[in-house]
Amino acid sequence: MLTMRDHDVEDYTVLADMDATDVGVLSAEDQACLDEIGQYLVATDTWQRFAIWLLHKHFEPAPGEVFVEAAVHAPRGTRTTPRGRAAVAAVQPTSVRFDTAGVVGMEFADPGDFGDTDPFGDQDATVLAGIAERLGTHGKIDRFGVRLIRNPLGLTDAEVLHETCDTSHRTLNCTVGNREELLTEHHAVQTAWRWKLIHGTTTPTVMQECQATCHSAGEGHDLAHDSIRDDEFGND
Repeated sequence: MLTMRDHDVEDYTVLADMDATDVGVLSAEDQACLDEIGQYLVATDTWQRFAIWLLHKHFEPAPGEVFVEAAVHAPRGTRTTPRGRAAVAAVQPTSVRFDTAGVVGMEFADPGDFGDTDPFGDQDATVLAGIAERLGTHGKIDRFGVRLIRNPLGLTDAEVLHETCDTSHRTLNCTVGNREELLTEHHAVQTAWRWKLIHGTTTPTVMQECQATCHSAGEGHDLAHDSIRDDEFGND
């Protein structure tokens, strides 16, 4: 049975700030952990359901708030803001991390924005426990979390979401952009990954691909920064 709680303020307070730290610099140990989890997702046939994301923050919630993403369809994009939990009772977690007690919901969305993706549930308990076990073995429980792979905007393979962070209004706004152009942006920091099983002429290959990138737009956490969510919402 899956045990999950909503995040509280402390779950974000302890995260590293994307603009003020080097949280986005991956070590060889980080990559080894990602490689093992990627192989595990493919082995459990959940590579089309789960992506791994880098735990970090842009700003913090207030007591009683949770981070909620809403899809915007004209023009296409998303908007993520901290909302009072009592006012958004129906939202479901889209991104989680792990602690000693179980699973912590870190970002949420309305059920209407899940499309044909099932919310986290008891059917995911075994695989999530396996991911948590591998993170613990590598000492990366506080480094990486898990995201559901969704496509609420119907992005094509040639499109990605381009994110800007408005810290003064505590809002993350994403607009749809050209994947090739945005992924050539300099100083990009990868923040989420998914894996694909590539069938070749001999043995299948597990390929890691970036799902999201961020880069600082200036010095200090209070300045806006941009990020590119590479195919985070794409289903192949």
